[in-house]
Amino acid sequence: MIQLNFSAKECLKMKLSVNIRIAILLTIALCIMFIGVPFAGVYDHPVLATYAALSSSFVSFIIFLDLKLDIVLQRAFLIGFGVLYQLIYPKFFYIFVDECLMPADAIDHFNIFGQVILLACSGAGGSIIAVHADKTSSDNQEVPSEKTLVIDNTKHIDQLINSSNKLNEKFNYIIATSLVSALIAVIAIVVALTR
Repeated sequence: MIQLNFSAKECLKMKLSVNIRIAILLTIALCIMFIGVPFAGVYDHPVLATYAALSSSFVSFIIFLDLKLDIVLQRAFLIGFGVLYQLIYPKFFYIFVDECLMPADAIDHFNIFGQVILLACSGAGGSIIAVHADKTSSDNQEVPSEKTLVIDNTKHIDQLINSSNKLNEKFNYIIATSLVSALIAVIAIVVALTR
């Protein structure tokens, strides 16, 4: 029988390495969406651009589902990604890809996939909202028993440490997301200015 014993430091290191891999994969998918697809469109490869956009947005959706974040932050990323993908990305896409050069089925696939991403992100975000609401409802609270007389505040200290660690993670994700967004915006501006 194999017995695995990991210290808290080793578990944190493994969790960070998984989060780094997820962040790298998300960065690659977003770079394909916002850099690779415009290049394919500019160089008259509309079908390649369409299917690269579809596959990279699907990978981004899966990554947003798999992120190890606070429920509220994950819900916001999912719903925001779905709404922004449906509202903004088609306009960005058609700047670089001429719709006249695209086959009719590729246009249909692109439009239908945009709606599917919106519904999937809204559904996943809504279910996460439901789980969070269920966990925080008044029905789910424990009723203190009358036999408990000992007051121990170590539980509250542990909760405080955990919440400060989660807050630190949120700030790191917000900073990383802001940097990636700024990089994408700068690249889009440079591409727009060179056209």
